[in-house]
Amino acid sequence: MKKVLFYISLGVSIMLLINIANILITDLNRLTEYGYGYLVGKVILLVIFGVVMFLTKKH
Repeated sequence: MKKVLFYISLGVSIMLLINIANILITDLNRLTEYGYGYLVGKVILLVIFGVVMFLTKKH
């Protein structure tokens, strides 16, 4: 179960990282107040899934 959770977290983290990088590269200068909130939400999700990956990795 830990291995499945690790790989799901890894996949979601990679997708979030690509999405965040895309926002920072192409749309940073056009972000509104809501856009910054969206970006911060994505970063928080990335941190949460990173913590889940760290906790479920093989020691």
